[in-house]
Amino acid sequence: MPKILIVDDEAAVARSMQKTLMRAGYEVETAPGCDEGWQTLQANPKNFDLALLDLNMPGFGGSPAVDAGLDLLERIHETWPEMAVMILSAYDDPARASEAARRGARGFNVKGREQHVLEQIQTILGGGR
Repeated sequence: MPKILIVDDEAAVARSMQKTLMRAGYEVETAPGCDEGWQTLQANPKNFDLALLDLNMPGFGGSPAVDAGLDLLERIHETWPEMAVMILSAYDDPARASEAARRGARGFNVKGREQHVLEQIQTILGGGR
């Protein structure tokens, strides 16, 4: 069963996405910010097939940071280049989506579009980009 890590400081969003993914057959863990997400991955990176990161959340060191998800994405991509990563944002922002792709993200989606996110995850984990 594929395993996904959701890193998002909005507990309600993370819970909702977790439920959607679990209903689809995925095993899911959550973390509320960059530090916790990074620690979870470092503890056992081979456990996760995909990381789903919020764009704006507490960054490294715990302070709120614009684009903290991109910082975590970059760190993940440098350490485990084969790990699939997607970015979630409250806003549809083509510039941020392009930046995320440049840094190695395999997808960029707007929060609240869970069915679309699920479809993209299925494509990514099925070998698509």
